[in-house]
Amino acid sequence: MIDKATIFYQQLSFDEFVGKYAQHLPNTRLFELSVPWLSATNSLVSSSNKQVVVHCLFEGKLEKAPHILIAWPLVHITEKSSTKKEIQSLSSCYSTITEPLFFNTPNNDEFSQLIFYVARENPWSTMLLGPFNDKVVKKAVDQYFPHKRLFSQSNNQYQTQLTDFTDYCRQRPSQLINTIKRRTKKLEKLTKYRIEIITEQNAFAEAFAAYRLIYQKSWKGSELSFDFIEQVCLIAIAEKKCRLGLLWVNKQPVAAQIWFVQEDDKQYKTASIFKLAYDSGYQEFSVGSILSMALSEYV
Repeated sequence: MIDKATIFYQQLSFDEFVGKYAQHLPNTRLFELSVPWLSATNSLVSSSNKQVVVHCLFEGKLEKAPHILIAWPLVHITEKSSTKKEIQSLSSCYSTITEPLFFNTPNNDEFSQLIFYVARENPWSTMLLGPFNDKVVKKAVDQYFPHKRLFSQSNNQYQTQLTDFTDYCRQRPSQLINTIKRRTKKLEKLTKYRIEIITEQNAFAEAFAAYRLIYQKSWKGSELSFDFIEQVCLIAIAEKKCRLGLLWVNKQPVAAQIWFVQEDDKQYKTASIFKLAYDSGYQEFSVGSILSMALSEYV
């Protein structure tokens, strides 16, 4: 059980939190759970009527530099035209999952304690939290809100326990592998192509300009914020976590993908696809799938 005498709750503004703990932040298992990602979300894709509050759980005494256990940035919204107050996760359409920042190993009792403080100390009529992928987080939320309603669900698929690229290919459907082989030969007969994978900052600006060009020629239409994408990629590439792949036909970029790679404190390594697009004029060659296989082999 938690010694309640040593545990206390405190709210910080997002800037206060970053100022205090920027040098001591935990290593998140995915880049999109990190504070730089959250900072970009807060500054570039959040509306002006939102206030970000970091709900913190500490161990120790306030006057003696207590140890922070959990930090949970949440958005507080009050509609001017009503008394409705909403608390939601700090996320956007670019976020596939959200989680608190655990400075120690995730602990159900500690996180349950933080949920209690958040719900008790803040006026709210609605909470929109998640999606969660951490079992401790999901269990604690389910226990505290037994009558919660599920509005939407996210399902992120990861291929686990891979040993090498050959092992990965062996697990892919044979139809997929054969299609990529045929389309690659078809593209090679038509023209020369090359694949470039950007991992360094000095080549990023030109590569990102190519990504934007491809995206605007794709089927995807407008983008919410190229500034957000550029900012998180610049941070990730500075931390050696970004892989920006481009497929060129002659001197024309026709397919692009942005991946993030991450290694957590337990040395589990993850590669995740963030953005992908291809020029619709090259759809018959499966340029996106060809680039996917090249990046899969690279990572």
